[in-house]
Amino acid sequence: RKAAGLPSVSALFLQKCGALSDQAEATEIARRALAAAKRKSSGQEYLLRDLFPGRWDTFSKGARLRAGKMFHEQVASAVHGIRATRKSATNHQLYETA
Repeated sequence: RKAAGLPSVSALFLQKCGALSDQAEATEIARRALAAAKRKSSGQEYLLRDLFPGRWDTFSKGARLRAGKMFHEQVASAVHGIRATRKSATNHQLYETA
């Protein structure tokens, strides 16, 4: 799964079966990102890509873009204790765990 750049073994099986699209991959990435963000220490700022050290660039660009939108929508609901703080100089959204 790591060589394929997928976030989980289940995503690898889905891809091999032809059932994993960018949308499904993005959903899996956003789900794992939310879980990783909840484990971050309070007050620490991070980019979505920081939640996947060394693996972010292995995901397809379409999946990364969709996952970013999904993650931002989940954070905007203000249910998970994570908030969008500001944009970086490269226009990437920074997040913070409350």
